[in-house]
Amino acid sequence: MNLANLAAVVVGASFVFAGVSKLLMGREWPRAAARLGVPTWLAALVVPAEVVIGLGVIVADGLRQGFIVAAGVLLVAFTALLLWHLRSDSPPPCACFGASKQRPIAARDVVRNVVLLVLVLAALGS
Repeated sequence: MNLANLAAVVVGASFVFAGVSKLLMGREWPRAAARLGVPTWLAALVVPAEVVIGLGVIVADGLRQGFIVAAGVLLVAFTALLLWHLRSDSPPPCACFGASKQRPIAARDVVRNVVLLVLVLAALGS
């Protein structure tokens, strides 16, 4: 497995994990999303989008590049939302990876997303 494929697997697995974690939150996920200012209808789309994009990055050979680009676009949007909330004196919990991450948004969340974005760029070589 080359570096680009490894990067794709890490990005894809991260997206699947994040989506499934939010799904397992049940009714708490829309509440957590609302605290982030995300409308309910959009929060409902995040879970399937993360899972489909993640699986697409891992297994969709012919469409892999498109799924990788979609992962990058979603990461940029998530990172912008994190940066917006970091400006607050009291940032809300992230819920970025579902119930496993219920702590206030912090710089580490932005760093994690930047690392994933670097992996997206590396995965584009696959």
